[in-house]
Amino acid sequence: MMTPTSTFPARIKPMKRLCLLAIAAAFVGCNNDKITDVLQSSKFFAVRADPQSVTLEQGGQQSLTVTAFDASCTGPSCNPLVPGNPISVVGAATFRSTDTTVARVDANGVVTAQAKAGAANIIASLQDIPGGTGTASVTLADTTPVTVLATGATPPSVANMTLTSRATNGAGSNDTLTITYTDAGGATVATQRGTTNATGIGRPAFFTSDPSIATVGTTGIVTGVKPGTATITAVNTVGGVTKTATFPITITDPVTATISITTATSGAGIIFFPDSITVSATEAVVEGRPNTTTPGAVVTFAVVGTTLFPNTFTTATTPNNTVCFNVTFANSAAALAAPTAPAGSTVPAGNSGDIGTGGAGSANPPLCSVPAGNPLPAFGKDAQARLFVTPGTYTFTSTTNGATGVLVVK
Repeated sequence: MMTPTSTFPARIKPMKRLCLLAIAAAFVGCNNDKITDVLQSSKFFAVRADPQSVTLEQGGQQSLTVTAFDASCTGPSCNPLVPGNPISVVGAATFRSTDTTVARVDANGVVTAQAKAGAANIIASLQDIPGGTGTASVTLADTTPVTVLATGATPPSVANMTLTSRATNGAGSNDTLTITYTDAGGATVATQRGTTNATGIGRPAFFTSDPSIATVGTTGIVTGVKPGTATITAVNTVGGVTKTATFPITITDPVTATISITTATSGAGIIFFPDSITVSATEAVVEGRPNTTTPGAVVTFAVVGTTLFPNTFTTATTPNNTVCFNVTFANSAAALAAPTAPAGSTVPAGNSGDIGTGGAGSANPPLCSVPAGNPLPAFGKDAQARLFVTPGTYTFTSTTNGATGVLVVK
């Protein structure tokens, strides 16, 4: 894992954190410049404990190794398993188990599975003591989860491991990887997907090449962050055999979006925010959203209060809480009815075309209300959504005050 300011490929995993435990008495009374100098005196940037994930039968053993790395490779093109050049540090690795009834580890990093099925984390710590007056030591840690099988069970013979999923994901969407293990003959010996894990073997450790594009969770759930490409890497050691698999993922524009009607941050006027946004109806078809019958990109329009201006519409503003805000599309026929109403809205689903053609309280009211209630809903009671299925550029305006916006559908 990375330190808080690093950018080398991330791994998402419980307790899989690199803990910076810089401890130095010299810090007492130091100024900020000295602290910066002290921390920069060590080249120790990252640590890996290998194997990254282990499955053992009861009584089985696995040796762990610990490697220190510098910060020479911090970009998305780096190998997430080797986040830099290996370096030597002054200090010995230490190990501890979070559950010694499941797995014990000795001072040399040898893990022994106990007579109890379950899971334990082996935390490996490594300290660098650069030396010199006022120089801080730096300790980083990595975690290897160990799964111990039930009594009498043995790890399957694994010759290959593969990852499968959708090739694309919208920003904000997620999909779950399927991990398939096969033997030397190509026969499937185990599969894992989400919470499904019939054989009980431990899950792989997952890494993403670029967490700014896509993240991956402990059960292989990939979540799109922003458009781009990333590679998901999984590594697992089953019965002493380590296998690695990769999966390329392309993140597209989101399949849903919200356009807020809010007070401009300058305090002047009421606007659409953002006034330009892109969604992907093509990806919505791939994901089957909002459903497989009428897939398309769903855009919600709603009044949203800000911290500075929590009540966008009041009796003292123009437009006021009677007229409020409407949305008029240049091509109203493209704004189809979304199958469900936005969370918190009391306007029934089914409206299409322009928003706010009726008065307040009508079947197609203007947008007036900020979210209210306990718990607080996502949108106000008059929020409405529209479904867009045809790629193109769609402009919209509010005749209330002339505010304009652009929606790009891919």
